[in-house]
Amino acid sequence: MVVIPVTPTLLLRQIELDDAEELFEVTTRNREHLREWLPWVDQTRVVASTVAFIKHTRQVASAGTGLHCVVIEHGQIVGTVSYNRIEAAHRRACIGYWLAREAGGRGVMTRAVSAFVHHGFARLGLNRQVICCATGNHASAAIAERCGFRFEGILREAELIRDRFVDHRIHSRLRAEHLASLAMGGRTEQVRPTAETRLSAAA
Repeated sequence: MVVIPVTPTLLLRQIELDDAEELFEVTTRNREHLREWLPWVDQTRVVASTVAFIKHTRQVASAGTGLHCVVIEHGQIVGTVSYNRIEAAHRRACIGYWLAREAGGRGVMTRAVSAFVHHGFARLGLNRQVICCATGNHASAAIAERCGFRFEGILREAELIRDRFVDHRIHSRLRAEHLASLAMGGRTEQVRPTAETRLSAAA
């Protein structure tokens, strides 16, 4: 099981079936907050849907094509951060994340994504990591930028969300950039007070 410590009160842990009830409850409590940018929220109406999702995450983890972690702050699940797609042949992966409204504004997701990205480069041997988010999802784009990702461009009408097509911003970070940042002794993330809301599930 993957466990990634972030701070004394914050860690990432690979999702387990025992998380289903709590993860569903957090999703339900934040339904209106999350559904603007996350199409799967409207299809998650019973805990069985969360159980099925967790079983899927275990399958892709075993296949090496994905990795899904819960974000735990003070012992409580407050969101997730994931490699929704890992392409081992090309050593690249796409990251997605979401955070409960009550955990926003304290840099929680910025720290979580930064630690997750480091794990991908240091432990999974990735060379390229990508964050995609709707052009209107400014909070998600800001997290990508604070974690050292570079804006590459726009994918037009890349996703269908509640009967409307939205464009995607593409952000990427390369292994060489990450290593250079570490060599300079700097922190990847630049955490500052922000309203970390409306987080996107990338890719």
